[in-house]
Amino acid sequence: MAIKSKFQILKQFSFVILLNISFFTDCSLKQNSSDDSSALLLLVAGGVESGTIPCTVVPANAVNTTGAFTTAVNATSSCNWVYISLKSNGVKVESTAQWDIALKRYNIQTNSGTSGTGSGGACKSGSTNFAAAFTGAECTAVVDVRLSSAGGGPVTSSSESINPVMAAPLDLTPMPAGYGAWYTYADTILTAKSDVFIITGSDGSKYAIQMLDYYSAAGTSGNPKFQWKKL
Repeated sequence: MAIKSKFQILKQFSFVILLNISFFTDCSLKQNSSDDSSALLLLVAGGVESGTIPCTVVPANAVNTTGAFTTAVNATSSCNWVYISLKSNGVKVESTAQWDIALKRYNIQTNSGTSGTGSGGACKSGSTNFAAAFTGAECTAVVDVRLSSAGGGPVTSSSESINPVMAAPLDLTPMPAGYGAWYTYADTILTAKSDVFIITGSDGSKYAIQMLDYYSAAGTSGNPKFQWKKL
């Protein structure tokens, strides 16, 4: 009887261990998508995405620009913006420099309005063909504004300075004319639209930008990539 009892206890203990392994493995596999599961509610990145997105320091190699030009950005921090100078061929700079565009998660700033003292802004060109010839006169630049979200569910209320043409809150009802977002959101996945935007740099120079992705090659969110060219 004692031998049988010990055997039953051992079986029960082994089963509990297997359950725990299964639980943590499942959580690990789902983590990449879960940090964006509340993106529809988290309208500006100042909020908290279920407590899963950490406030991290922006690494020195957060910006990688190749060719002429494709830029990949490590914008995974929930609290720190990554500032980029397009006039210097797509390099990371400090916020005190003459930056042209900044990214944090899926939010985007230009050096204008409430985000900076530059002469920047953004507008939608009306084209989805990046190879087309652009002059910069296709649309009128809209400067950055501060927009707020009341939050909901696990998301706290927040307020963020963003460019409303590229990163407007999804719950603006009605959505003001000219406002929008560079991505669509469905089934916890952010997908880049094919719109080509005209970005005005801090010094008034013009650039055509098309967002390409929100995920790294490993599938990690908060890693936007875009192609761009000087006009």
